Amino acid sequence: MDLFHFDWKTVPFRLIAFVIAFTLHEWAHAFVAWKLGDNTAKSEGRLTLNPIPHIDPFGLILILFGPFGWAKPVPINPLHFRGNKRLGIVYVSVAGPIINLILSILFCIVYILVRYSGMMVGMNEKAAFAIEVTLEFSIIINAALFVFNLLPIPPLDGYKILRFLSPRSWDSKYYNYEVYGPWILLLLIFIPGVSSTIFGIPLAIVSTWIQQIAVNILSVFI
Repeated sequence: MDLFHFDWKTVPFRLIAFVIAFTLHEWAHAFVAWKLGDNTAKSEGRLTLNPIPHIDPFGLILILFGPFGWAKPVPINPLHFRGNKRLGIVYVSVAGPIINLILSILFCIVYILVRYSGMMVGMNEKAAFAIEVTLEFSIIINAALFVFNLLPIPPLDGYKILRFLSPRSWDSKYYNYEVYGPWILLLLIFIPGVSSTIFGIPLAIVSTWIQQIAVNILSVFI
């Protein structure tokens, strides 16, 4: 399935998949920050599985109809974190991509069960199409968010993980790098050769890995 191929018939199912993926991603950031002692996200209504507080309307429209988009960033205050503040930022940053990885594996397990167990035999054709396509988008979108957000480019989660695992003496170099982050992202998104190498290849590898994990998990129980 091509994540960026637009088709009117699939818009509702892409919407469902994106809302779930973005909501859990942002909730995970808020939850870990709260567990570390920062109530900033919770006080602003972001420690919730209700998608509305997390959705940026313009960002959602772009990711449904174009090659990129975003949700509302979760506000955090590292000064409130217990213990090592820099590690706290790393924990909060990695939580979003990890929840997307977990979701992709879970949706892949459900897809395999639904697709190959005969559960949809005799089901209305439109209903079967809706279920299958929603699950497919849920797998690939969560896998894509896992890979994309771990790229070490500002302001993505991967950049924050790299920066705050690095020595404090490197901070000045990272400040200079942050200026170019948005331009690097635009190159990644709009130049086909760049995106297919930096994003497409890792996504293909991770997608294969996710399928294998799902199959291995199912083999234990079936």
